[in-house]
Amino acid sequence: MRIKNAIRIFVLAHFAVLVLLFLSKVVYANFTVAMLSSMLILMGSLYSYRTMINQRVETADIEDNKDVIDMMDDPYDLYEEERENEVADIKQMIKEEKARQKSNIVQNTTKNASAWISLYRLIPYAFLILGFLALNNNHSLIVLPYLLGLAAGIPLGYFISRELFISRSSEHLE
Repeated sequence: MRIKNAIRIFVLAHFAVLVLLFLSKVVYANFTVAMLSSMLILMGSLYSYRTMINQRVETADIEDNKDVIDMMDDPYDLYEEERENEVADIKQMIKEEKARQKSNIVQNTTKNASAWISLYRLIPYAFLILGFLALNNNHSLIVLPYLLGLAAGIPLGYFISRELFISRSSEHLE
């Protein structure tokens, strides 16, 4: 059912774009290449991020530990004695946390690299570049329909991706 809905969205959008064919073949080509490029880029990005998040959720080690900040924000003063010691060292704690966050930048970047360098994203970007170059080399590039096509592909890619990749809460309840 999800694939049928995604195909319906794409076909309806393409029928609307076919009106441009009556205007000019060049305008239609510019709009279609840009729309398909941005649609595929968005779909690839959402799919690769979805798989990355699902992998992290499966391998996540969930602990139920209170950290220092939670203990400091205790509204009932259950940790009053500990809090006095912590307030004295809060500046040092903040400096240590900032240093830890800075050291984690490289680690977080390498963890997210799988979503950046996914073939689901690289192939649509190659299609975008090659489509632009093909239109430009054939002296068919018209910037306005191309930019409008890029803009139109974003919501179209989102709606198709939502049908294909994004789970609905009602499906989780069943």
